[in-house]
Amino acid sequence: MTPNEPIIAFLNQNLNKKIADGNPNPITTWLDGTLLKASAGSITAEFIVREDQCNHAQVMHGGIITTILDEIMGMTLITVKIDHLFVTINLHVDFLFGAKAGEKVTAVSEVYRVGKKIANVEAKLYNAEGKLLAKSTSNLAATSIPVNF
Repeated sequence: MTPNEPIIAFLNQNLNKKIADGNPNPITTWLDGTLLKASAGSITAEFIVREDQCNHAQVMHGGIITTILDEIMGMTLITVKIDHLFVTINLHVDFLFGAKAGEKVTAVSEVYRVGKKIANVEAKLYNAEGKLLAKSTSNLAATSIPVNF
């Protein structure tokens, strides 16, 4: 994988800022994460669990966990040279522990392979103590939409 140096430089200029700043994706804005680290094939971001993200048991809803992991995996692909945007074609999530409203969670992603048509990416979600809350793998497919950044 070849690093996308201009994107990595841009992301590193925006560490500790909201991911949504300049990001056109409405779900990214709603998730309200903060970028902590970016390098070729990896992004680390932090989120505060909100009450509106919790289920009836007052723990973070599995759909929200899945959305965070899916978003971070997709975003991570722009840290490597790609010609076209990618979309998720499958997603596997293991839920290990919960998080309550007010807790800080950290998502860490890693790109394992980017081919001409398929990319393989992994993401993990941790609590503030470093306990693994969820882990995910995904295959993403290249679209016909060219990358314009």
